[in-house]
Amino acid sequence: MDDDLKDGLIWWSTGRATVGLVVRDGVVVETAPYARRWAKGRDAREIYRKGEQQEGVSLIWVPVTEAEQP
Repeated sequence: MDDDLKDGLIWWSTGRATVGLVVRDGVVVETAPYARRWAKGRDAREIYRKGEQQEGVSLIWVPVTEAEQP
């Protein structure tokens, strides 16, 4: 995985749930209520690496395009 997880969305999916983690400046800033306590404020690279190491987790990194940046 490219370590450039600065601004975008981590799409984390398991057999039980799928959640989007909104990332700004490399930190998770927003997510669904059931994942908020676990993810909010954490380093995006740390979360992505954790997902890569867990069996049954599918991950997709969706970077923000230049047109979408504020």
